[in-house]
Amino acid sequence: LSPYLVYHEKIKTSKVYIRDCSVVSTYPLLLFAGGQLDIKTIDRYTVLYVDELIQFKTIFPKTAEVIKKLRFELDQLLADKISQPEMDLLTSSRGKKIIDCIVEVIKEC
Repeated sequence: LSPYLVYHEKIKTSKVYIRDCSVVSTYPLLLFAGGQLDIKTIDRYTVLYVDELIQFKTIFPKTAEVIKKLRFELDQLLADKISQPEMDLLTSSRGKKIIDCIVEVIKEC
């Protein structure tokens, strides 16, 4: 089970409550979380950071590079969609490749 939760709303009364929360695994968090994704090497590990707040260690540097590149491609694809609302992400060859790749990565979680 993943140690990460995403939530829609946080309310503070006498205690703090969160509503509409879901467990989220590592790869979706890395691909879809807002903020900057950085890679650093520490000792023998490659570490992915989301906004310097959340870190993920791997011994496979290539995995970190692939995730960072895939996130960059997704961000570019979404920017293209915003500037060209008529673009169909599933019929454009680039969009379909990126989405298919993301689906495969998430299925491995």
